[in-house]
Amino acid sequence: MNESVIPSKRLAAGLWAGLFLLALGVRLLGVAWGLPNTEHYYSYHPDEWLILLASYFTINPYAGEFLPGFYNYGTLPMYLWSVWLHWLSAVGVIGGLPENPTPLQIAELRAQLYLWARVLVGLMGAGTAVVVGRALAMVGGLPAGIVAGLAIALAPALVVHSAFMTVDVPTTFFVALAFYQAVALATSPRPMRTLLWGAFWAGCAAGSKYNAGLVLIAPVVSLWLSGVFSLKTRIGASVAAIGVAGLTFALSCPGVWADSERFWSHFWYEVRHVGQGHGEIFTDTGVGWLYHIHPNLSTGFGAIGLLASLVGWAVFGRRYRALWGVLAASLAYYLLIGVAEVRFLRYTFPLFPALAMGVGLLWASRSADSRLSRLSGTWSGMLFKLLALAVLLWQLLSATSLALCMRRPDARDQAAAWARRELPKGTRIGFPTVPWFYTPPLFPETGELRWQDRLRAAQSATRYRLIPLAPPEWNAEALSVTLPEYLIISEFEERDVQRLGRADYQAFMQIVNTRYALERTFTNEPPLLGRKPSLPHDLLYICPQVKVYRLRAP
Repeated sequence: MNESVIPSKRLAAGLWAGLFLLALGVRLLGVAWGLPNTEHYYSYHPDEWLILLASYFTINPYAGEFLPGFYNYGTLPMYLWSVWLHWLSAVGVIGGLPENPTPLQIAELRAQLYLWARVLVGLMGAGTAVVVGRALAMVGGLPAGIVAGLAIALAPALVVHSAFMTVDVPTTFFVALAFYQAVALATSPRPMRTLLWGAFWAGCAAGSKYNAGLVLIAPVVSLWLSGVFSLKTRIGASVAAIGVAGLTFALSCPGVWADSERFWSHFWYEVRHVGQGHGEIFTDTGVGWLYHIHPNLSTGFGAIGLLASLVGWAVFGRRYRALWGVLAASLAYYLLIGVAEVRFLRYTFPLFPALAMGVGLLWASRSADSRLSRLSGTWSGMLFKLLALAVLLWQLLSATSLALCMRRPDARDQAAAWARRELPKGTRIGFPTVPWFYTPPLFPETGELRWQDRLRAAQSATRYRLIPLAPPEWNAEALSVTLPEYLIISEFEERDVQRLGRADYQAFMQIVNTRYALERTFTNEPPLLGRKPSLPHDLLYICPQVKVYRLRAP
């Protein structure tokens, strides 16, 4: 790159700081979404309570307590949350509990813990944007890096999930750090140290989510493409990188050796789970690789973003050997997750850094390559840049729309408020499944982990007579016998069984359509772009529809 066009360090630092603040700001818009309150004692995200149990109520690194006893996920994010939350508790930012706390006081503590844990996730999500941007800037120039960073900062799915206490955004942060080292290795004055740092971050990624350890491919490929070392040195360095990654994983997830029986039980359960499916959510959804493209990535990163990234990598990526390790690791990860039967959108997050780099490549400096320099100076070069800007504009609209959705009254809260306002005490209200996070909070324990506890709590509610018509779910016989005055059905319960045309659902709904009238439909649609019918399951968390049916007069 021509030295005369290299921006000043002060300007570059200001741009990176601005990128970080923008990414953090849009993430914090939804940080208070679904927090426990007087109406529901648990978060509206179904995974957060289990993770909080492990991170705060089970482990405490300050007290030497490191084994959560829960290993479906890697434990590194749990340690980070534990250190962060226990420190905030020690300095008084997070309040404590009285000696004999009430359920509401415990819920209020949960709300504080979730909020601050989500802030840490938001910081890591914003950091991911800067790391990805700076990685591409090393080879493509500052403008390309800023564009790539913006493509991470504004990616709608990352924005939403940065407001959840889950492992997916922290995993992506560590993936980005490993990619940074892989890119830096090509020009590093100390390539071996850079390689081992890449291996360290790959071990951290595996310690957050096991299959993310494939990111180790990136720095190792960069090593083999460097052309500086002998074959013997490359083999030895590769073995050392694998060793560092493995050691980092063992330290960040000590259950593998300190609680090995339980660790391997949970690990193989998770392997079986992703191989067998997740209820009906992904049944008959076609080929996994195609499903991850649409609806997952086309919604979470943007269809135009996928197109732009493909163009960037195809036209310009081959000119930057330092990026080939990033591409190789991302392709390996994509091939792996496409085989699985469980296909959540969040599983694609480790692909986002490479996708963002592809968008940024459309703005990369081509001064060192005469062919690409001529191309970038023509009308086609302007079209490439306009394509990248179109990606960022769509992402901005989509991310803002979803973030605003997280700030507005949730459909579950709307339905519960309507019921308290309109329905007299003692009204008989039925549900097709055992109430859970997707159910309007007509009793506060909807987020309990065990369905038996939720069933018991629903049946013990006093304001209304709540009647879960399950198990089994969609029990037409139970509905025909009890005929509650109202039925409440969440989109989470209905969407997939309706899509599959399940027989018990059809029998249940035949009675509903005959004996009931649709009273109200409660929604909280993203305000700017609306909502696609194919919205991925783990974006539906923030905007499910809730339908209320009323029993017709005989």
